[in-house]
Amino acid sequence: MAYVPVGASTQNPGLQHQAAVYYDRKGLSRLYPMLQFNRIGYRKPLPLKSGRTVQMYRFNIPGANLVPAAEGVVPNPVPMSSYTISATVEQYTDFTTTSTLYEETDISNTIEEAVSTISFRGARSADTITRLEVDSNTSQIVDTVGANLTAADFKIQTTLMAGLNVMPYGNGDWMSVVHPYCIYDLMSDNTAGGFIDSMKYSAGTQVLNGEIGKIAGCRILRSTNVGNDGTAAPATKYYNYIFGYQAFAVIDLQGRGPKDVVDPANQRFKVEVFSDPKSLADPTGEIGTVVRYRFVYAAKTTDPQRLKIVRADASVI
Repeated sequence: MAYVPVGASTQNPGLQHQAAVYYDRKGLSRLYPMLQFNRIGYRKPLPLKSGRTVQMYRFNIPGANLVPAAEGVVPNPVPMSSYTISATVEQYTDFTTTSTLYEETDISNTIEEAVSTISFRGARSADTITRLEVDSNTSQIVDTVGANLTAADFKIQTTLMAGLNVMPYGNGDWMSVVHPYCIYDLMSDNTAGGFIDSMKYSAGTQVLNGEIGKIAGCRILRSTNVGNDGTAAPATKYYNYIFGYQAFAVIDLQGRGPKDVVDPANQRFKVEVFSDPKSLADPTGEIGTVVRYRFVYAAKTTDPQRLKIVRADASVI
């Protein structure tokens, strides 16, 4: 059969009008970390019109009475004492904008992406503010027993806290935030009393978002938003956290606190979206839409003895 030449093809340089590109109008998924710290904290609201500082307190525990009471003698009263813990809330704000012309010619939904961006920035900011307060307890940073994180580390640290009369949360479990690289080492630890996958107890327990299992009475919550020792990979040692009850408080100004977001891919932070073409700051209407957040918040350690930060090398990297 004779060869029939093609007069028009995608390789023809003379057909410039066909050099078109179809643009997908929906952005691809982003790599969001799980955010776990805010929901672990002891929630302490601050009412409006009540100042910026919350003063919490604890009573000291008296010692034992080892002296028999003398007959007919009224003993001295037991002295009571307490100490205070204060935290001052700060406001945190951010925004982004689009131009009117951009919105009028945009082929995709940039406003939706702006909401997603500002939502994540707000959620990560609140979580990191809390985590940095926890990280400030440098006296509670310890290294692993062996080369990597194992069940032994959780057994030792919860035992040490229990020895100080630190109690777990009301559900009877300690709470722990662990980096995924270190979770790999926990799941690889095959010693007795080791890792229990959440699928094995999910029928009788409400599994938290990001909870992957238990070990030594600790509920393991996955997050990459953790501290580290500051060295470069692969020498990085990641911080893994174990918390007893009321180790730290999170203080929200009433109605102004951050929304707890654990999974930014499926949850939205509290943001505002608005347009104001009559603003004196924009007399010609150049600004199309503003996306912003504002929250008033503080995180405060209430007792360093109630937490441990286990610094761990990760075998997977």
